Amino acid sequence: MTPGGYDPDLFAGAAEYYARYRVPYPPSAIAYIAESFALDRGCRALDLGCGPGTLAIPLGAIVGEVTAMDPDPGMLWTGRRLAKEAGVGNIRWIAGGSRDLAQARGPFRLAAMGQSFHWMDRHQVLEDLRGLIEPAGGIALVAPAARRPQESWEEAADEVVRRFLGEPATHPQRNPEPRHEPALDRSEYEIVARREFPSTVERDFASILGALYSMSGSARRLFGDEGPRFETELREAMGELNPAGVFREKVETEVVIARLRTKPRPASYSQ
Repeated sequence: MTPGGYDPDLFAGAAEYYARYRVPYPPSAIAYIAESFALDRGCRALDLGCGPGTLAIPLGAIVGEVTAMDPDPGMLWTGRRLAKEAGVGNIRWIAGGSRDLAQARGPFRLAAMGQSFHWMDRHQVLEDLRGLIEPAGGIALVAPAARRPQESWEEAADEVVRRFLGEPATHPQRNPEPRHEPALDRSEYEIVARREFPSTVERDFASILGALYSMSGSARRLFGDEGPRFETELREAMGELNPAGVFREKVETEVVIARLRTKPRPASYSQ
């Protein structure tokens, strides 16, 4: 499978874990996006690869309408529920991935992608977005910042995961190039700003387990009948790492802002 295709099992069963246990984007990051694109009730936004509405729901409180697209039905179901609970009713949820942008029906002031761009055919998506984004609008890429690991328990937890699932392999849907810059350098969009926003998260064992189960490479279904034994060994490892059982973590969220180029692309990036 090439980037931009869709593996229906990629996040199967992960939506509730994703919604509950992934680190939420800090309000300061959302406010920065809103300020960067002068978002208000008079404009529309697209959340591509929306998951359970992690960006779509806070954006819905700012703009007139959000189109939220994701190929996973569980993510959309969870997003609809969370939006209803939050009192946000201006989100149009669409079952589809980056190859289905014709369904999006622009124009949009903003196209946002939260931890999803690396699953897409980035070059094609950037080409397709040109016809959907207003000339004064642009793209916001939101993800954990570059510091690794972001949380102190990650390396110990990953070691337990490897004992059960083996060394992680790159999923064929995921781009082999981890950085977004090369794709943007070859597009009509250019990075004009990037900022990191710190926040804190407090985790216990259930939160750590849920965070792992929210990821495609350590989804609950992958452990099969070994799930209970995995959870026991993980609990033991976390107890050795921190007997108190509560992990207070400082994390950073990065926001990358890209807009249409005001000058031609460098000749070295011509297609």
